Amino acid sequence: MKLWIEEKSCAGCAACANACSKNAIEMVQNKSGFEYPQIQDSCVNCSKCKNACPIVNRPIKEQSSTAPKTYVAWSLDGKNRYHSTSGGVFSEFCKIIFKDNGVAVGAQYGKNQRIEHIAIDDVSDLSKIRQSKYAQSYMGYIYREVKALLDENKPVLFCGCPCHASGLHAFLGKDYGNLYTFDFICRGSNSPKAYRKWLDMLESKYRGRATRVWFKNKELGWNNFSTRVDFDNGCVYRKDRYHDLFMRGYLEYNAYIRPSCTKCSYKGFPRISDITIADFWAVDKKYDHDIGSSMIIVNTSQGKKLFDEAKKSMFFMERTLSEARKGNAMLDKSTWLHPKSDMFFSFLDKMPFDKAFNKTFYKEERKKKAVKRNRRIGMLFKSVKQIARAFAVKLLRGK
Repeated sequence: MKLWIEEKSCAGCAACANACSKNAIEMVQNKSGFEYPQIQDSCVNCSKCKNACPIVNRPIKEQSSTAPKTYVAWSLDGKNRYHSTSGGVFSEFCKIIFKDNGVAVGAQYGKNQRIEHIAIDDVSDLSKIRQSKYAQSYMGYIYREVKALLDENKPVLFCGCPCHASGLHAFLGKDYGNLYTFDFICRGSNSPKAYRKWLDMLESKYRGRATRVWFKNKELGWNNFSTRVDFDNGCVYRKDRYHDLFMRGYLEYNAYIRPSCTKCSYKGFPRISDITIADFWAVDKKYDHDIGSSMIIVNTSQGKKLFDEAKKSMFFMERTLSEARKGNAMLDKSTWLHPKSDMFFSFLDKMPFDKAFNKTFYKEERKKKAVKRNRRIGMLFKSVKQIARAFAVKLLRGK
């Protein structure tokens, strides 16, 4: 069977690999570290893979709202809120599922800090799937596992990128009353290869293995968007979004975004998931404790049912979609890919992350430094003028 989708359109959700009963589809990394399906000789041309592709056959949830209820919220459990990326509401939703002997599915840092989707069934494991992971997750055969749980009448909460949630629905082919899907406002999936090379650089510098990665660490405040990495030798790396090279490559340069993310099929409304979560950046100042605020968008009646249970353990206020969009432009818009992305990856094969970064963006970095230098000079000149003016006023008054 010929592959039905172009590489530039494939989101790498792995629904096709999960759907193939002959395991004839292998997800293989390309030169940029993103996984794409490859059809093997064992293919019997049954077309299950194509039928499960959410790009070709986008699943529709008829009850999904085009004007959903929107909230700013956070967990009433201060420890949970602090250790979460935003306000900790995801954990509160999971706890409701666990009370009903259900399973939560999300991304964890696995062996060697690889980002991968797993299923958990106890609150003691929540720390594994809590917090945002800023590279594309390895999906494996998680959709098959979800289907088996659903068929056992287990409640399942699934959280992933919008393309992952859509891939799950396309793979299942029907709605399940015991399934609750969550997505988030996605800025684009970063390359697992770039993420791993960044960690390799840090492990070499700190002479230890990374034992914990914590993006958007709150020790310097939620708004500082810090990154922390712990090592087995006791060393700790911590830098904010303006100085950590991985986050700069992501937020400033879009250096290693998956190509399909530049024309994402899952922006705006209606959404395929029951609930959409994200940061709520437009929170009132009197409520902003700099430890994280979540946005909750309830898209379906299924989502409302779960929210009505979970909200008992949250502080929440209804807000408008226009407020939610402040600081969350990617709710409606796709991201862009830097034209030097291929150049960056070609350097990344030959040198450490920091050297590849500096070599790729040398001109841009030099220009930014010049702008900062000129700004400092301008501020200094302004200060000198103010001092001279004040001195002149004093002289005039003295006469």
